Amino acid sequence: MVIRSRVGPVAQSDIRPPMSRGIDLVASGRGIWRGFVVLVIGALLQPIAAAVAPVAGATFLLITAIVAFAIAGFRTGDALSPILHGAVTAVGSYVLVLPLVFITSGLVWPQQVLATVGVAVAAGGFAGFAGHLVHARRKQGGRE
Repeated sequence: MVIRSRVGPVAQSDIRPPMSRGIDLVASGRGIWRGFVVLVIGALLQPIAAAVAPVAGATFLLITAIVAFAIAGFRTGDALSPILHGAVTAVGSYVLVLPLVFITSGLVWPQQVLATVGVAVAAGGFAGFAGHLVHARRKQGGRE
C-alpha cells in the first residue's frame, strides 16, 4: 500500500530548516514574496484610491508599504533573532519591488529609497518581534 502525503520529504524527516545567522531562510523567502505581492497590489490600486479620494490617494502608498513590510516580517518561523529576521525579510520584499519602481518612475531620489528602507527595517523588525511573541504564546498555551 502506498501512502501519499502532501508533506514533502524534508518536512517528514526531522531536519531543521536552513538557518543563516539566526534567520529562518524558508520563512524569510515566504515573507519576502508576501510583502512583494502586497506592495505590487497596493501600487496597482493607488490610482483608484487617488481617484476616489485625493487625500487617501496621497497616503495610500505609505500605508500599503507599512502593511506590506509588517506582513513580510510577521512570520518568523524558527528564527533565532526575530527582529533581525523581520527587518531582513521586509527589506527583501522592497528590494524585489525596487526594479519595478525604477521602471515605472522617471526619477527616484536616493533619499526616498533610503527612507523606505528605514521604514522597512522599523516595520519589519517590529512585526518580527510581535510575530515571535504570538508564536511563543501559542507554543506556551499548547496550541501548537
